[in-house]
Amino acid sequence: MNHYGSRIGETTVHALLGLLTGLASLVFLPVLLVCALTCLLGIGLVLLPAALRFLRVWACWHERRAAGLLGQDSTSRPQQAGSGWAVLRRQLADPATRRELGWLCTHAIAGVLTGIVALAGAGVSIGTVLAAAFWWTPPLAGEVQFLGVAVTDWPGALEWGAIQLVLAAAVWILVVPPLTLLGARIGRAVLNPPVVRGRPVEPVSSGAGRTVDG
Repeated sequence: MNHYGSRIGETTVHALLGLLTGLASLVFLPVLLVCALTCLLGIGLVLLPAALRFLRVWACWHERRAAGLLGQDSTSRPQQAGSGWAVLRRQLADPATRRELGWLCTHAIAGVLTGIVALAGAGVSIGTVLAAAFWWTPPLAGEVQFLGVAVTDWPGALEWGAIQLVLAAAVWILVVPPLTLLGARIGRAVLNPPVVRGRPVEPVSSGAGRTVDG
């Protein structure tokens, strides 16, 4: 029971942080597009390689978080240092870069949706308990509603509060953990190539040149 309780807390924190990083990924998508467009002006040959290196760091950090949540080993990917057409071509030819771009789109959607579910389940559960206990206080008197029913007395607060709490807690306990674990598995599957007989189908990175660890 204690293990399951800690698992609920762990997946809830992971999902709530995923909400923030999912929103950040939504912002990063147009930034990458702008960097790509500025290649026409030349400055993009500096900006886009740097943005793709940041994307790799961003993706690797999330991959480590997902691996930790799932109790699996994480992977690392080398970085292409420098700027210019040669570096950019190697980055774009790298299958890992294409996977990271796909993951960014996936995380921008899945991270936000999972985080919203976790926020609703945990937030409504905690808020219901507090509202049921303090509905009578001057700041809340006449303002508290459970499932659309206004609370005006203790029986109503306990009855409707209990119903709302059970529904919210069911979402928090029964939906958030498996949904978060599913999102972590999907994220790792998008970032990592499939493995056949213990070897990846495609290389983690490709291209010659000086690299730095991601």
